[in-house]
Amino acid sequence: MNTMQDQPSVVIGTMRCSGSFNGLMVLGRDADEGREFVEGAIAQGFTTFDTSPVYARGRAEEDLGAHLPGDASVWTKVGIDTTTPLPTLDYNLEGMAKSLQGSLKRLGRDHVEVAFVHNPEPRRVSDIDFAGFARHCSRTGHADLVGVSVLLPDVSLPQIAGRLPAGSVVMCEADQLDPQDTNVTRLLADYRLVVRSLFSGGSRLRAVPPERRAEEIAARISEIHEIYRPEAVVIGPRTKEQLDDYEAGPAWLTSAARHSAPGRSHVTR
Repeated sequence: MNTMQDQPSVVIGTMRCSGSFNGLMVLGRDADEGREFVEGAIAQGFTTFDTSPVYARGRAEEDLGAHLPGDASVWTKVGIDTTTPLPTLDYNLEGMAKSLQGSLKRLGRDHVEVAFVHNPEPRRVSDIDFAGFARHCSRTGHADLVGVSVLLPDVSLPQIAGRLPAGSVVMCEADQLDPQDTNVTRLLADYRLVVRSLFSGGSRLRAVPPERRAEEIAARISEIHEIYRPEAVVIGPRTKEQLDDYEAGPAWLTSAARHSAPGRSHVTR
């Protein structure tokens, strides 16, 4: 992850780029489109990808494994067993370790940069051995960092704090965070914050004319940075066509600089 606090990394989410999994089957699966999406993101300069075994029931990880260069960074998730006929929640330490091992096999990698516990249920948080999972990842080298991808306010940060080792990664949706909630911002200070869903699956950009989207994207990223100072933001284009909306390159830097402190750029590629 980017450790420069004044420059959040921009990460590509892969939730639906390889088809949409509805819990029973994968819909809209097109291997060629998955390949074009990954290759297009690489061509645009993106180097970090956020995925999960539940995304297209492993197909998203397979597409990344088949088409990502070795120097790209990958984040994935644990906590949902997709090897069963119907996906089941499994937050046991053994289950999370097995899930990560399966992801590594599909990705064709020996480790990922971050392994997140995926949207744990509120009643299950107290049973999750976050520290044990962190020790497992450190011992095996299967993940550089551990974290939790959390749905607020269903799971509150006070539930997580004290169980998740300090310095771990917490991923939240942009619209779930309240900058006026000083308790939340205080708790987040102990962790490495990642903010996702900046554009609500692209819906925030639909009414924006194409010639203004680069500026809109830069302004939104800069806004999130100024409020929360995250280490990374995750954007979620779902198709190659949507990915093209993010093909701003240097315009992101230029636009972000206009919306932030003079002489500083808060967006990196």
